[in-house]
Amino acid sequence: MTLSRRLQLVLCLGLVTTLAGCGEGGPAMNPVSGKVTIGGQPAADVLVTFQPSDSSMEAASGRTGADGSYTLTSGTQGKPGAMAGSYTVTLAQQSSGAVDEAAYGSGAGGSGRSSQAPTGPESSIPADWSKSVEVTSGQNTIDLSVE
Repeated sequence: MTLSRRLQLVLCLGLVTTLAGCGEGGPAMNPVSGKVTIGGQPAADVLVTFQPSDSSMEAASGRTGADGSYTLTSGTQGKPGAMAGSYTVTLAQQSSGAVDEAAYGSGAGGSGRSSQAPTGPESSIPADWSKSVEVTSGQNTIDLSVE
């Protein structure tokens, strides 16, 4: 094989490799996990949302388990982690779906239901609670506490 032919083959293979890609592509994601506590106790079933300061970045979110721990995923494809940068964190406690029977089950009009919507337990997270955090390259452990 001539030198010219070898060079063409190497260039062609390089082009194919470049076009095919060597990974998933996209921005580098950094693992983010932590624990949410409310009044010093682990908080279960809390939605943790990291909203980026930079609008070109993806938001990330996770839900706490029974022990209050969470792990973030980003974007619509659920990539593990978050991009490095500044975020505002918000928490939303999910109701257990319990219904206040006194308000819901004793309505007038024979329907057995009042016009009042079902209610669940009150959230112990203030509606305006937020925290500014920084996600850095590499593993991030970000614990969040509501007092």
